[in-house]
Amino acid sequence: MSSRPTRPEAADPDTAVVHPLLPGQLAHHRALLETPERGAAVWMSYQVTGPLDVVAFVGAVRSTVARHAALRIGVTTLDGEPVQWIRPMPDDRRLVAMTQVTANDTEQFARYVRSVLAADLRRHFDLAVEYPFVLRLLRFTPTLHAVLGVFSDYAVDATARMIVVRDLWGAYFGGGTDAEPVDADYLAAVTGQAAAADSARAQAVAAYWRRRGPWLPPRCQFLPGLGGPPATVAHTELLTLVEDEWKAVRERWQTAGFSTVQWLLTLFAAAVFQLTPQDRIVVSMKLNGRRHVDQGVVGMFDVVVPVVLDRPERHDDLLVQVRRELLSATSRRTVTRQALDDMWATAVRRLGRPVHDTLSMTYLEDTADRDDADGGAVAIERGAYPPTLVRTVDGLRIAANERPNGLGVRLTVDSETMSQATFTRFVAAFRARLAGDDAASTAPATQSGPVLTPLRAPDGAVVLVVDLAEVTSVLDSHPAVASARVSVEVAEDGGSRLAAEVTTADAAVTADDLASHVRSHVAGRPFLAVPARIAVVSGTAAEERSEELFMDGVG
Repeated sequence: MSSRPTRPEAADPDTAVVHPLLPGQLAHHRALLETPERGAAVWMSYQVTGPLDVVAFVGAVRSTVARHAALRIGVTTLDGEPVQWIRPMPDDRRLVAMTQVTANDTEQFARYVRSVLAADLRRHFDLAVEYPFVLRLLRFTPTLHAVLGVFSDYAVDATARMIVVRDLWGAYFGGGTDAEPVDADYLAAVTGQAAAADSARAQAVAAYWRRRGPWLPPRCQFLPGLGGPPATVAHTELLTLVEDEWKAVRERWQTAGFSTVQWLLTLFAAAVFQLTPQDRIVVSMKLNGRRHVDQGVVGMFDVVVPVVLDRPERHDDLLVQVRRELLSATSRRTVTRQALDDMWATAVRRLGRPVHDTLSMTYLEDTADRDDADGGAVAIERGAYPPTLVRTVDGLRIAANERPNGLGVRLTVDSETMSQATFTRFVAAFRARLAGDDAASTAPATQSGPVLTPLRAPDGAVVLVVDLAEVTSVLDSHPAVASARVSVEVAEDGGSRLAAEVTTADAAVTADDLASHVRSHVAGRPFLAVPARIAVVSGTAAEERSEELFMDGVG
């Protein structure tokens, strides 16, 4: 049996019928341009016990790939723009890579399977010449197989993975192996979403997000001493609720009139507020961008939008706020990346920090997967072969998976954002609220370390804290600066901004030069910001001049 899938030929751009990318695909395309090392993220693994009918299994895969055109897309760039097209059905050898594995025992077989899955997850799909998936059937004995799948983010999101799994095993156990390609549903979704992006509604959505920008915190800050040294290894905590415990918690939430995702976002935000001096946070939410007519269509429809939350006086106030803001974001999730960039640009200019998605949340109601064959001779177990990967993450993340019989919550943070000790405090706060201790304080965390100065929005909310001594030190480190004084002043709209008065020994040094100098030191320093106003005075005997850089009031 072969273990290497074959590579199809690249499509001829002159003959292929190309289509625009979905918004979620465009976001993924952009992410790959910024971080080319990013790999596939959607995968599945199953242990199959019993006499698996290999021919029927390949037929089930063929039926699933034929039914969902997203599993046959190619992606390339024409005239500088990314486009996609639908490939013809692959042959059976490309559908499933089958391998006979020789191992001493089932444990060694399992280790090998996990290593294969990890290697596939590290691969990079070149969709100009490849199909967007790799499916493997690894046989140890006639009654023990492993089924692995890895999918390109261009083609499959979390919801699509559920649909693929449901249809694959449904076709196998149900005997449906119709392999006539069906392209219309996917193409209708592509053209429908492209038309929606040009609608008046889309323009109104973009305007809404642009208005949100001026006083949003570009990142979530945790107090000095709460972070740790930069590291590639993330801290991870997995929390699970099952059976009666899960039933009791879910009933409590539903009785209060809130959904699981609303309640979890509330718990996450409340725990964050306990560890940050900021009064406003932004949680990036990954949402299902399918329209009603696109439900059941496989593809990359996920979109990420910001949910803005302010520190509440009471826990119950936060719960109501989360419901309002999450519904508002969900109803405006069809927003372009450019509109969100425009929104953040005003915050960056006012507050002097680059945008960092410090907080994010994903939630999936997993209803389509299955764990067994309804008591038949062949049984399947999902997730039996977790990949042997070192988990990395950027920022503080919560990923929730709700199933009918339980809830799984994975909390993850990188070591630069938060130390292990502080992450332990965060997990303890989250766990207590999950257990029903909703009376915990949401007051700002106690400050320690250097003196931090708040920058406030016009309504008084702290949106960023800055170490004025650190900003002064960075300005003083410029070789042409003789002296610098940094302060906070009131902006025209009533908010506060960072300002600097700088004397230079070189008349050629400009305010832009000094802003660039500070900006080059911002990475890895959460309390350093670029002043929104820099006044430069030359101290040379030959010439005295004054120049100011204004970054406020833009947008």
